[in-house]
Amino acid sequence: MKKDCKNNVIKNLLSNQKGMALLTTLIFVFVLVAFGVSLLIMTSNDTKLSTLQRDSTKAFYIAEAGVERTLYNLKKDFESSEDWSDGDINGYTLSNQENEFWKINYNSPGYEVSFGDGTYIVALKINSSDYVTIKSKGKYDNSVRYVQVDVKIEKLSIWDNAICGGGGTAGAVINGNAEFRGSLHLLGEGLSSSDIAIDLGGTAGVGNNYKDMDTDLLNRVPDLPKTTFNGEEVDFLNAKLRVKHGQVKLSGNAHIGKPDVPGGDPLIKETLQGVYVTDGFIGGVLDNNVHSDNGMENEYDLGGVGIVFPSLDDPYEGYDTYFEYLKDEYEDNALQITGISEISANTPSFEKGIIGGNYIKWVPGTGPDPGIPTIEGIIWVDNVDGLVIGEAGETIKFDGKGTLVSANSEADISIHGHLLANVTFPTTDSLGFISAHDINIATGTGDANLNIMGAFYAENKITMAKQTELVGTFVSDYIYMGVNVPKIYQVPTLVDNLPPGMPGATITYFIYTSNWHEVHE
Repeated sequence: MKKDCKNNVIKNLLSNQKGMALLTTLIFVFVLVAFGVSLLIMTSNDTKLSTLQRDSTKAFYIAEAGVERTLYNLKKDFESSEDWSDGDINGYTLSNQENEFWKINYNSPGYEVSFGDGTYIVALKINSSDYVTIKSKGKYDNSVRYVQVDVKIEKLSIWDNAICGGGGTAGAVINGNAEFRGSLHLLGEGLSSSDIAIDLGGTAGVGNNYKDMDTDLLNRVPDLPKTTFNGEEVDFLNAKLRVKHGQVKLSGNAHIGKPDVPGGDPLIKETLQGVYVTDGFIGGVLDNNVHSDNGMENEYDLGGVGIVFPSLDDPYEGYDTYFEYLKDEYEDNALQITGISEISANTPSFEKGIIGGNYIKWVPGTGPDPGIPTIEGIIWVDNVDGLVIGEAGETIKFDGKGTLVSANSEADISIHGHLLANVTFPTTDSLGFISAHDINIATGTGDANLNIMGAFYAENKITMAKQTELVGTFVSDYIYMGVNVPKIYQVPTLVDNLPPGMPGATITYFIYTSNWHEVHE
């Protein structure tokens, strides 16, 4: 009986549902509250993360603003001083060096420049006079970001090359095999992507040094600038190959730069600084015969700079053409020569103009040295037969800084003898030639193995034949170099010592940025 009562009590307890609804409700409310709290925490965290992300992004863009301001000041500074290692950048001093980086004092306390609601601090690492590294610290509220970028600058001029070629003709800008030392800038505006801009074969090629230059020339040019490459301080020409339109063809032992060779006397740079060829290379020797610091897959890099071939037919400063400008500017103010078509041992003495102004003097000598012409300013040669300089075997040493302009648009300038600076080209003696038609160098009988110096502009064509060695620059629509591998050497100081009146003498400064990335302090 007692056992039955106990069982009934247990059954009643188990079957009693009173209070379950309340318990269920409490559990549900607890879950809802927990979920709500979690949701609030997640929302709060997301808000904080979003704020942090926003502030961090603002700090990053503020850091980039510091970079952009510094790029502007670097360009302005180089335009005036051409030196980033002189202790200031566009008037802003560098001080407080930390880990090779100098802070730029943008006239703000603690170097911290306000930008919007944030600030930036910019520092520079000076690698050389034309190569720096920027590190910019951007700060917004409690967020800090760092941006770092390498910066180089290049002084661009058509005259800062061994050759600057225009549109070309017959499917080429340069025809014939030659050895080029220095930069080549070929526009090839008339060429298709399958045309050949330059065809190098045999032993022809492009180099970055003065190796094997004839001593008569080497003794009359300034020393080359130096750079550090693979741990060595080496002489170099800062040589680049740029071809906007048309292909580069290599065959035989032709080369674009050569492999680096440690040591040597003198220490020279064998590889090119860069290659920029939009339509690429063709030929069977590419892998082993192109040696450039940036490889060979880069397209033409100056499309946005607006480099164009300077035609004498282009409008200029209110004149219909540059040629008319030259004629009007110098016909009365400069010096006109009529009745003289040749300067050589056979030419009688003459002296015209005013010393210190536009002036030319010629006194013939005897033997292999026929005389030293003095040429200053612009000499307007008005002769239907053009102008001939020297006879075969003669050596003419020019003195002064002047330009000979052939006034007849159908006549040529021809050079048949050695033509050398009397002292140093181009810093002391600099001679220019402007032809509205052609310039011919060493194209006559007995003209072989000439040594030539000068700046040469021809509207139509420049021809250099035989094994001539030339120091200076060619600027022409089309260049024919013959088959006997003549050599042309760029002189880096020519761009700053051009003879007067040379077309396209404008200098443009072009900043390169690379390795743009985020860093941490």
